[in-house]
Amino acid sequence: MTYNNSLQFSAVIFAGGNSTRMGQDKALMFGGVERIRQLCMECGIVKIITLCGNEERASLFEGEVWPDPKYCQKLSDVIRWVHREISGPIQFIPCDAFDLDLDSLQALLQSGGGVPLDSNSNRQPLLANCPADYQMGDGSSVNSLFDGLATINIVGLSDGFSNYNEKSQLTERQR
Repeated sequence: MTYNNSLQFSAVIFAGGNSTRMGQDKALMFGGVERIRQLCMECGIVKIITLCGNEERASLFEGEVWPDPKYCQKLSDVIRWVHREISGPIQFIPCDAFDLDLDSLQALLQSGGGVPLDSNSNRQPLLANCPADYQMGDGSSVNSLFDGLATINIVGLSDGFSNYNEKSQLTERQR
């Protein structure tokens, strides 16, 4: 099923990590979550949810903010929980998608569902586009949750689907 109307989507922004490898809060870098929220609004997405991790982080973000349930022990648990809570198609976005731009996000929304490839041809499951009827995998890893989604290669826009986990990757980004 293809969804070309961004009003149908819920955007879910992951912003609850500790960012220990990066050394600073990725949710606040390069415009942070607010930049991603703005991109979502420019695409016409009405429902934008920021997953903040623990409750103490909720005040860092504007709009609709959800802390992780106490029973969720890892990211795959949080993703499974969110998928059950939201009806309709979901566009997931990690806060460290520093290169995501309007064209890349629009292409994802119009893809009909899937997991995009970044510029290194790696699947980026935290940028998964899940149709409303998607039956999430039952594995314990993030990758396994999205095994049932096609890999999508959006030619010319793959740079927008990279994420950054370590300081050394920022040096490469700035070249």
